[in-house]
Amino acid sequence: MFRFFRQIRQRLLTDNKISKYLLYAVGEVLLVVIGILIALQLDNWNEDRQEADKIKAQLTSLLRDLREDRGGLEQLIDFHSFRVHAAYYLLDQYNGTEKIVPYPEAGPLPKLDKEGLFGGKIPDSYDKDFVVRAFSWLVRSNFINPNTVAIDEFKSTGLFALFENDEIKNRITRYYRGFAFAFPPAEITGEANSVLLKRSLVSNGYSYLDIALLEDPVQELLSIPTTVALLKNIVDDSTFRSNRASDVLDQLDQLIEMIEKEIDKNTSG
Repeated sequence: MFRFFRQIRQRLLTDNKISKYLLYAVGEVLLVVIGILIALQLDNWNEDRQEADKIKAQLTSLLRDLREDRGGLEQLIDFHSFRVHAAYYLLDQYNGTEKIVPYPEAGPLPKLDKEGLFGGKIPDSYDKDFVVRAFSWLVRSNFINPNTVAIDEFKSTGLFALFENDEIKNRITRYYRGFAFAFPPAEITGEANSVLLKRSLVSNGYSYLDIALLEDPVQELLSIPTTVALLKNIVDDSTFRSNRASDVLDQLDQLIEMIEKEIDKNTSG
C-alpha cells in the first residue's frame, strides 16, 4: 500500500501538479492521524475493559466476604436473642414478681428463633435441663468481626478509587463503619457481662460445669446478688446487640443486592 501511495506522489510531482500534490499530502497526513487516533482509542478501550474486569473480580470477592458476614450476623442475632430470653426465664423463676425492662435505646425485645442452636420453646414452668442450657450460653461469648480481606485488597490496589458507582461505594463505607460501631473489637468490650458472670460464679465456688449437679441451680445461684445484677445487664446488653445486628443485616442485604446487580450489569455489558 505504501508503494501505491509513493507512486501517486511521484506521478504528481513529475506532472508538476503541485496543488494536487499538496492536497494529496494533507490527505495522507490525515489518514496517518486518523490511524493513530483509532489505535489510541482501541488501546484506551482495552485498558478500560481490563480495568472493568479487575473491578468486577474485586466486587465478586467482596460479595463472597459479605455473604459470609451475613451468616455470622444471623447466628449473632439468634445467640443474643436466646440470651435475653434465657436471662428472663432465670429471673422469672427466681422472682416472678419483678419486671425487667431494657433501656429504650436497646430496642424492642428480640424474637426467639423456633429452630437452630439457639431456638426452641422457652418452658412455661421450672425445667432444670433448660436452666443448665441457659447458664451454659449466658457464661459464653460470641464475637464477630467482618471479613475485610476483599475490601482491603480492593482499596490497596487503587481499584476502589477508580470504581465509579458512588452509591455502592458509600454503602460499603457505611456498612463497615456501622459494623465497627455496633460490634467493637472483642479486646475492647471483652463481652464483660459474660466474663463477669463466669467470674462471679467461680468466686463463689461454682464452676459452670457444676450447675447441672446442683439440686436447684436457680435458687442457689441467683441468691448471689451479683448473679441477678449481671442477668439484668445481659437482658439489656443482648437486646441491644441483637437489634443492632438486625439493623446491620438489613443494610448488608441491600448492599449485597446492589453489588449483585452491578456485577450482572458488567457481565451483560
